[in-house]
Amino acid sequence: MGKLEKYIKISYTLALAFIMAGIALVAMFKEYQQVGISLINIGSIILFVTFIRAKRYRSGPVKDERTIKIGAYGLSYSWLITFILISILFWVEEFELAQITVKQVLAILMFTMIITAKGIQWYLFRKGDVE
Repeated sequence: MGKLEKYIKISYTLALAFIMAGIALVAMFKEYQQVGISLINIGSIILFVTFIRAKRYRSGPVKDERTIKIGAYGLSYSWLITFILISILFWVEEFELAQITVKQVLAILMFTMIITAKGIQWYLFRKGDVE
């Protein structure tokens, strides 16, 4: 069994476990309704992402020197942009320009990291190469 098949089996099993646990919580415990719904959503997302990846990479993911190089550069640029954003958020707090909670800062940083990493990698793939 290859890595892709093993990944698919584990992901489907994990997704179904989340969904079943969420259904059990929703059905049996009134005080855990929100947790149950969250588990069902998590399982559904894992199921969807696994299905898309399995469909896209039937013959295995494309990994050559170019894709690895573009991936590394995209993550490097994303890290740099996130670091700059952390500095900006520091000065926003220092000069009391806005009241930002810890949850808001973490959400801003997480979305920035994800969006910039994928966006820069997409741009570099479209461009053709890093340099």
